[in-house]
Amino acid sequence: MNHTIADAGSAPAIQLLTCNAELTTPLRALLLAQGFMLETFETPERLIGAHPSPRVLLLVDVDALPDADTLGALVAQAQQRDGQPIPLVCLASGNDIRPRLAAMRAGARAYLQMPMEIEELTDRLLGLAGTQSVSPERVLVVDDQPVAALFAARVLESAGMLTERVGDALAVLDALDAFVPDLVLMDLHMPGASGIELTRIIREQDRFADLPIVFLSAELDAEQQMAALRVGGDDFLAKPVAPDQLLACVRQRLGRSRERARRQSGPDAIDALTGLASLGRLLARLGQLIGRGGTAGRRALVVLDLDGDEGALMRLAVAVAESCGASDLAARVGERSLAVLMRRDDAASLGRACGHYADELSRAGFAPGPGRALGVGWCALTNSGGDAVTLMSRAAKAARSAREAGDGLTLGYGCEPVPARTLDHDAVSTAILTERLQLLFEPMVSLTPATSARYEVSPRLATPDGELLPPVAFMPIAQRCGLAERLDAWLLAKGLDAIVACRDAGQPAQLFVYQSVLGAGREDWVDQIRDEINRRDLFRLRPVIQFQVQEAAADPALAADRVARLARLGIPVCLNGVDAENASERVLASVPAAFARLGSTTVQSLDPVPLAELARRLRERRLGVIAGGVDSSETIARLCRAGIDLLQGPFVQPPSAVMDYDFSGVDAV
Repeated sequence: MNHTIADAGSAPAIQLLTCNAELTTPLRALLLAQGFMLETFETPERLIGAHPSPRVLLLVDVDALPDADTLGALVAQAQQRDGQPIPLVCLASGNDIRPRLAAMRAGARAYLQMPMEIEELTDRLLGLAGTQSVSPERVLVVDDQPVAALFAARVLESAGMLTERVGDALAVLDALDAFVPDLVLMDLHMPGASGIELTRIIREQDRFADLPIVFLSAELDAEQQMAALRVGGDDFLAKPVAPDQLLACVRQRLGRSRERARRQSGPDAIDALTGLASLGRLLARLGQLIGRGGTAGRRALVVLDLDGDEGALMRLAVAVAESCGASDLAARVGERSLAVLMRRDDAASLGRACGHYADELSRAGFAPGPGRALGVGWCALTNSGGDAVTLMSRAAKAARSAREAGDGLTLGYGCEPVPARTLDHDAVSTAILTERLQLLFEPMVSLTPATSARYEVSPRLATPDGELLPPVAFMPIAQRCGLAERLDAWLLAKGLDAIVACRDAGQPAQLFVYQSVLGAGREDWVDQIRDEINRRDLFRLRPVIQFQVQEAAADPALAADRVARLARLGIPVCLNGVDAENASERVLASVPAAFARLGSTTVQSLDPVPLAELARRLRERRLGVIAGGVDSSETIARLCRAGIDLLQGPFVQPPSAVMDYDFSGVDAV
């Protein structure tokens, strides 16, 4: 967001409470260059004693407070002095949970972990400040009752938002294109089309995948409300609603949307060379879509594999961008490769659309064929193997095959000459014995302010022709081949090495590492884990060992013994795949675990009441409850109401080869 350089006397102010003189001087210069004045105070008393000013942010370094618990009182005093709400942002070093709790309770909009590069801090502050002072947020109000629509619009306009009212449900898509809202506020029951139907149509278009949709309706039936959230709604407000409640809900959803947009449009989401989306952003979108049977069959990933220099890649990126449809997502996915996520009406038209891309690129001078080092390959989401990384590797394999063939054909994975791969014992054994494996990291975030970085580590098996297969595809074969212990040892060693790397980089992280109950059968298994930890001096950064609950159910006595021995060493255990069935309950009753992870099937299939009941029973056992497979804001809303502790899944961030998730925000999701 651009701001002209302003005279310091008239510039909007950011007030900073800090004792860190090394922070204030460079921050003041960078903010002034963007049109903001920085007012600094060394003590809370001086801040409160200052004359009221039209600040856009109050920035508090909690290290400057005598106690973190005084933050709430400080904010209350400032609000009383100014007679208006305080836009609060907190800075802090260290991982103490108390400052985070104090920030959350004081209503902080963000909690920024220090140290942070001064340029990055400036960008974050400009983003937080600019949303209030530059472009008003836009809300599309969809309601066939004119009085209700006018009421909602007036409430939002009083807070400085722009609104557009639509009374005809069939005109919503046109209004979305014309008004380009930041949020949709919609009634549930309307003539012509219901709010549920409209939401389903809106969500089918990738460009509106993250557009917040809040329902405002007189519908009181809980099942109807949950149905609205299941199709993609973000929240539900019952009419009549108090103005302050309506404003609070809309502001909260807009704030979450801004934070997602910041992450998606930041340096890690946009490829600097091509200007297209990054691999991480594309993988996140793929993870959200995989497993949605109705829409997955109408989507495919196209990969373009180029043998050329950066100039050729940039020209290819321009050609791809010009060929993309409105709902397509193009990204750079490799040093010399691009990808396009496309949606078409049916599975048959996907192949034709992929061929169309090749035709468009041919007209742009990138015709595949002899002497033309470009291959175009694709893979339908139904061939993903349930994993975004695997899907990417399969589409890339088809593209490489097309480039090597050089006959101008567009090849699809699962079609000759790129048949779907079937694994056998020899292939898995060879891959494990030669360590053709990769380690990926998937972050877990808290519904309350995060106290530390947490990741689940998982392996991928690399086939000779470039596919990356998820654990579900090869671990059962590995166990039948007698290679469970070999795989466990590799995974433990790589996981512990990753913890060491995080520690040495000053960014400690807690890693959850899978081990098989079968491999734990050796009497010296616990001693070996202890020795591996001690050898790396990880006395304060022990991993969390993970067992599958189904494996533990096969030998509960062994699992209970191993978990108890690990607990005596200060090594917690997580049981994966917990559900509401009796088999899980029996294992939990005998195995003293510290965490229980609900699988994606359980998370998606359980209705709110049984989900909350399951979470309650787990918490009564003093277990931290983790939910996997989180793919939408609606899922997060259900999990929040159920009392889940930690979330992971594509909506948070898909598995990645690097640990780069930003845990610093107050609202991690």
